[in-house]
Amino acid sequence: MRRLCAFIVWVAFGCSVMPTQAASMALDLMDSRDFYQLIPRQGPLAEQFSTIISSPPSPIRVSQKSAVRIALLLFGDVDSIENRSLLVAFRKRMRELNIDYRLDTYTDASEWDGDLTSYLKIADSSPDYVVVTKLGAVQRRFLERFLRSGKPKVILYDFASPLTHWINRPPLMYVGFDQKKATSMLASYLDRQLPAEARISALILPPSYLGHMRCDLFLDEMMKYKRPVERILVVPDDKQEAFMAANTLLNDGDIDFIFSCAQGISDGVVAALQAQGERSQAQTNTWGVAQNGLADLESRRVKVSVLFMKDDLAIAVAEAIKLDLEGRNMPNLYVANAILMPAELDAESLRLMMLQAHHYSVELWQQ
Repeated sequence: MRRLCAFIVWVAFGCSVMPTQAASMALDLMDSRDFYQLIPRQGPLAEQFSTIISSPPSPIRVSQKSAVRIALLLFGDVDSIENRSLLVAFRKRMRELNIDYRLDTYTDASEWDGDLTSYLKIADSSPDYVVVTKLGAVQRRFLERFLRSGKPKVILYDFASPLTHWINRPPLMYVGFDQKKATSMLASYLDRQLPAEARISALILPPSYLGHMRCDLFLDEMMKYKRPVERILVVPDDKQEAFMAANTLLNDGDIDFIFSCAQGISDGVVAALQAQGERSQAQTNTWGVAQNGLADLESRRVKVSVLFMKDDLAIAVAEAIKLDLEGRNMPNLYVANAILMPAELDAESLRLMMLQAHHYSVELWQQ
């Protein structure tokens, strides 16, 4: 209880130093290559686990005395397609694994408003597993008390950059994507596809995990390719604010491409391009594909999308819980695949790629 009180005090007085905390966390991150080099036994375990993810489900081999209790902390709109897709895929895999479980979902609408209700409820409920779908300074501080005690066990969803500070007491598993690799693929593709004289601008995030792993790296890659980024605006991962920032860029001069650092930004930029109509031929990128994302690719407002195999993350969470219940060895890091979805592909190819990424939740994305 004392440590929980310390967490509350830290959040209450610590929000003013959030950018510093974010920058500090960026320096504390490892990529998968560094992690596997540091702990060589993790590599073979990760390969075995990847095989499990891509194989048909195999029901749990041990009998359960009671339902396993899982707390899932979601962020933003609980009814967003990303959150609903996670829940659909996770529940389906747990059902296929024949695991008796109770899932309690909690929502943090915004970590900046100081509302700790969800965190307090999770701590009071004493679950067996805590699955957190975002890791920032607040969540890191909250989870460290669990990592020290070993209860409940922690799974970090959509976060695949192990923290050096946690190397001796890691979460049960990090599951996510190699954001550096995905961003490098995107930058390389754009360098090959955009004309040499293309005018590029960028909407980037404030200091944060994705700000470091995507935005900073993209700007570095453009510098490496000797492609100047003429204007850079910092915006939150919010559609409306990105819409206003994109309109500012589009109204101030000719632009061929606007780099969007996160999906909320992409949504705002696409909306701004739609509003401009034929007055602008600019394009942007997306991270994943929203419900109308295929239409945006086909209209060429979106030049390319980084398509993440998102359902595999939900499957990985279910399989990690199963292996833990069975007492079997597993890796502490699972990195799912990401591929590029260029606008030049035909409609059927785009549809098949979407099915590959969302093979458990594809109905949601087709609505």
